[in-house]
Amino acid sequence: MDGQKLYTDFYKAYCLAYPEKDGKLCQTEANKKWNKLKEGDKSSFSLRVNESLKELTILSKRKKGKMLLYFSKLPTQTNKSPMMENHKDYDIEFDPESSQFIEPLDNPDAGPSIISSVSNKRSFPSRAQEDIQIQIDVLNVAIVALLKKKTTGWLKDGEEKELKEKQSKLKELEKKLNEKKNSQKRQKKFREERKNKLEEACKKNPELKNQLKLRANKGRPSIEADQPEFLKHIIKLAMYGSAAHEKRQTEVYRSIMTLDDLTSQLNKDGFNVKRSAVYLRLQPKRSNNSEGKRHVTTVPVRLIRAQNDHHIKHPDGIFCAGTIRRLEELASALGPDEVFLISQDDKARVPIGITAANKQAPLLMHMEYRIRLPDHDFAVGPGHKLIPSVYLAVVIKKDEPGNPSAIGYSGPTYIAIRSAKHSSSSALGHGFDFDTLLNLPEFQSVMKIGQDNAVKPVGIFTVDGGPDENPRYQKVIDVAVHHFLKHNLDALHIVTNAPGRSAFNRVERKMAPLSRELAGLILDHAHFGSHLDSSGKTTDTELEKKNFGHAGNLLAEIWSNVVVDDQPTIAQYINPDEPSLTSDQLMKMPNQIWFADHVRTSQYFTQIVKCLDADCCSPSRSSYFSIIPGRFLPPPIPLFHSTDGLKAPERSDFQSHKFPSLFLSLNLQPSINLFLPRSTRSFKILPYDLYNPSIQSQLLDRICKKCSIYFASKVMLKTHVTAVHSNDRLPTINTRVRPIRIAARRQRELMVILAQEELGIEEAEWAKEEDVDLPEGFNENVTLQETPVTIVQLEEHFSSPWENNE
Repeated sequence: MDGQKLYTDFYKAYCLAYPEKDGKLCQTEANKKWNKLKEGDKSSFSLRVNESLKELTILSKRKKGKMLLYFSKLPTQTNKSPMMENHKDYDIEFDPESSQFIEPLDNPDAGPSIISSVSNKRSFPSRAQEDIQIQIDVLNVAIVALLKKKTTGWLKDGEEKELKEKQSKLKELEKKLNEKKNSQKRQKKFREERKNKLEEACKKNPELKNQLKLRANKGRPSIEADQPEFLKHIIKLAMYGSAAHEKRQTEVYRSIMTLDDLTSQLNKDGFNVKRSAVYLRLQPKRSNNSEGKRHVTTVPVRLIRAQNDHHIKHPDGIFCAGTIRRLEELASALGPDEVFLISQDDKARVPIGITAANKQAPLLMHMEYRIRLPDHDFAVGPGHKLIPSVYLAVVIKKDEPGNPSAIGYSGPTYIAIRSAKHSSSSALGHGFDFDTLLNLPEFQSVMKIGQDNAVKPVGIFTVDGGPDENPRYQKVIDVAVHHFLKHNLDALHIVTNAPGRSAFNRVERKMAPLSRELAGLILDHAHFGSHLDSSGKTTDTELEKKNFGHAGNLLAEIWSNVVVDDQPTIAQYINPDEPSLTSDQLMKMPNQIWFADHVRTSQYFTQIVKCLDADCCSPSRSSYFSIIPGRFLPPPIPLFHSTDGLKAPERSDFQSHKFPSLFLSLNLQPSINLFLPRSTRSFKILPYDLYNPSIQSQLLDRICKKCSIYFASKVMLKTHVTAVHSNDRLPTINTRVRPIRIAARRQRELMVILAQEELGIEEAEWAKEEDVDLPEGFNENVTLQETPVTIVQLEEHFSSPWENNE
């Protein structure tokens, strides 16, 4: 009985994995595979079947609409399917069987016979006969001229011989021409007799026509002639992007496809077509140009281009891009043997229980006919999402010192997947992930070097500008100091782009392939049973964790199969109950004096560098200090050509900022005051944010009045003054901030939203509760209340954000 149930489960899983095959074929192939599984040791038979069931389940979940058999059984004009008659709610506003999708005949006057009559055909010239006739005409002219000369007595002795030769050659050509004409008549008669015989044979045996591939029209046939279902199949595939499953019985939506996906799917379904042939069957972008006129036979499907230019502009964008470019120059100068570069970001959270993604492809298919569907809602409990943290180890080209383009966009990728309900994206989590990827064999060549397998001495992190990854966030700095001390690094740099510009990070190149694997996929939120009540609240926490773990492991398995630029992807689900990096495990910095000597912070950039004191830091392991003699990178200072030579503009002139390369800045550093305007020469030590547009009003408030060190926040400055200059009489520093609203709360920290009125922008950052000045009557419950149950309308879920470019 157990064997019968096991076979039933196997057969059902096989049918779900291959929905495009009919039941008979699935039965035959499933039996073959079942018999193969029975071969071998009988004790491990159940194990082999369970492994095969797991593979079939993963395959069925990765299908992008192939399970939807309803749309593959559209009714025809002559044969209405009873299934369509029972589904009155589905109203399709066009007829797939209309003449629009039938290839017109080249000769509409041709009769029903297989071979058209000779009289209706266009006559073709006989090239061989024409060439012989031309030679005969030339000889006739020459012979007539010689005969005239002979009758008048002007014919010479040598011309008599020439006349005889031409007359002899003329007879040969006339004979050859007659043979050609007779042969043409015989062949014509043979063809006509063969046509008549074939026509009679085909009337007696109609299947013979298809076997001999006889056609009524001459010339190369169109794709639709050999594959008549080609156009209708394109429509069916395009319709997969327009609806959910008609019976709501599967976990997969019909997903929108790219042109490459469409071509690949058509070939899988038995059509032999090329990408260009499929493109010409779609509606053109413009029909009045030469390219659009090639689209003769089309279906109501159009390619639309996804727009990727909706990025928030920020006044600090050029400044941050200049810093990142300087670090790229430094990395190329040090080379791949001394530096590693990690680009990290948190991908958009992946929901559980609804479609994970459906519009990330750069080219989308769009049906220009609306399909009406009955309403259907999907309820998801609060926090039912997975947080993927993506880390890209960038491969650096060798022997290209100082060239920023030596820093590529490819390399191995590590993805740490966490539960948004039971974990969070934090600096400690990112620190734990970094220690994890160091132990992965795929990262050994880009992260470590030498026989002792030590981490490369110089590290560069490009991170997202979010509050949990921002270089000026104190916990991010604490984790960075931990890595710096633990791995004996010479220098560690953490940089971020301006707010709203993180889409230009290198790791973003990995996001599109990852999102593409999620198109149409629904991660089951109740695999081991439902842990939610009717209102969407959790009733069983342990069961909830098991369901999250199943969804996370399935997502990790899908992403682990993604290969981009021939580089591997390693994805893991991080169990929230397993031990992770904690604040107590961090290697603490010795004191604030050590911090002031080894760390330099700014709004978007943090530097941690060894000092030259042998009693404090170990000897250098790289050539970093020979390239950066001042240990810390100098501030980016824009330069322009004036009548007095090379000069730096006023700090208020943000529009003319053009930052030079790192090595030109290092060369000009000893005499930099000669280039600066008078208003800037008062700084004893130039702060890194000297030409950062959004920090100009706060610049002086972040500089220590005693040692002139610049800090990224007033809180850091106050901590420094209290610990280092406690005996000096320095003015009291007010670190309390007044936010416009509170975004989130955790432990004794608040995520505050601060407004910069002079630039008209808002920024978010974590602050200690005692450093936040909340006025009386400030209501934070509006933003801190529990997230309600999400109800998504199907029509809203499938609404396309893209615009049609005409």
